[in-house]
Amino acid sequence: MQQTPVITRHPLNTGVLELRTIAAPTDGELFRIAERINPKRSFLFVSTVLGRHIPVRPRDHFDAVNGIVDQIPDALLGGPLLVMGYAETAVGIGAAAARRIRERRPEADLLYLSTTRHPVAGREWVSFSEGHSHATAHHVMAPTSSELLSGSARTLVLVDDETTTGNTFAALFKAVRDGGVDVKRVLLLTLTDWSNGRAAQAIAELCPGIPVNAFSLVRGEWRWEQDAKATLPAVPIWAGEATLPAWVPNPNPVPNPLFQAPRLGLQMELIVEPTVESTVESTIELMTPLIPTALPTVAAGDSVLVIGTGEHVWGPMLLAERLEQEGADVTFVATTRSPILNGEVIRHKVVFPDHYRVGVPMYLHNVPERPCARVIIMTETGDDGICPTLRAYLGRGHIINGAGQVTEFKT
Repeated sequence: MQQTPVITRHPLNTGVLELRTIAAPTDGELFRIAERINPKRSFLFVSTVLGRHIPVRPRDHFDAVNGIVDQIPDALLGGPLLVMGYAETAVGIGAAAARRIRERRPEADLLYLSTTRHPVAGREWVSFSEGHSHATAHHVMAPTSSELLSGSARTLVLVDDETTTGNTFAALFKAVRDGGVDVKRVLLLTLTDWSNGRAAQAIAELCPGIPVNAFSLVRGEWRWEQDAKATLPAVPIWAGEATLPAWVPNPNPVPNPLFQAPRLGLQMELIVEPTVESTVESTIELMTPLIPTALPTVAAGDSVLVIGTGEHVWGPMLLAERLEQEGADVTFVATTRSPILNGEVIRHKVVFPDHYRVGVPMYLHNVPERPCARVIIMTETGDDGICPTLRAYLGRGHIINGAGQVTEFKT
């Protein structure tokens, strides 16, 4: 880890972002700076390991998340644990963090629950607002297994890709507390933490006496110098007309996390079975089948691009990981609602109507038109969630929908 602060300046169209990096790994680049199309905040930390705006190898993604979780002392991982990730960007890394915690604490009472922009009828529990986002409202559903929401949760683990002020962490913490959960300890996990201690402090001020610990791969602080003469961009809106009604989440989905977002909670149950190489026991997820039987065989060495959609990223990442373990050359990326300017960080971008048909523009970044890799795109909606514009851009591939059905497309 770096000891001497490193100061860097990043000129953007509307101002200059100055970073003072206090600690960071020395073995690779974890983020780049891009420009949001958003008047509330002009800059964006684009992670190279998140898999949201830049394709990532599954092993690099999980190595990064595990690197955060493995900083946590065993004494801080006492159960019961409620682990939460933020829609849409941190749904996947929140689940990955919960999985790593489960691996370290297989006996603990643990629930993973993500926030969502797509409420489930009859299941709403709490909500809050994220001030600087392009989509401010977050909803939290009462999970299918709700024991940890009855007041018994002791450790609340909040996971996000980055934090700059701690306000979003504080907002979710307050919502959970107001929802009746008796939190005794808070852990904040991020890839990059630019709050300089403010994130932990924001929660401590809401509830003095509760210990708050923060863990990240990069730590530092930031300063934004606004260009007074710059014209701030407006958040893009979708000008097209909806031809189908908005998608509605199933309040009783098929219990397979491969095919839907974890807005109703995952317990990350584990089973124990011998490894192929020996009789040594190892823990793996109880998340089978990981590869739908109708998906054509992927051979070792095949180049594969797995694409998640919106909040549906955990199942697609598990599929990408399994294909990589079986020898394929796999990268993963997800579509997003985040509007970002093209430039050095965002080399390719296609815009299309959102998968859920709520009337917002959606984006796929850093995937060239008609990529050479074999494309597998997953949606928790029906096949119609993958619109003609996106199909034409990708050219060919397979769609795995929310029912687990596999269809081929060619344009």
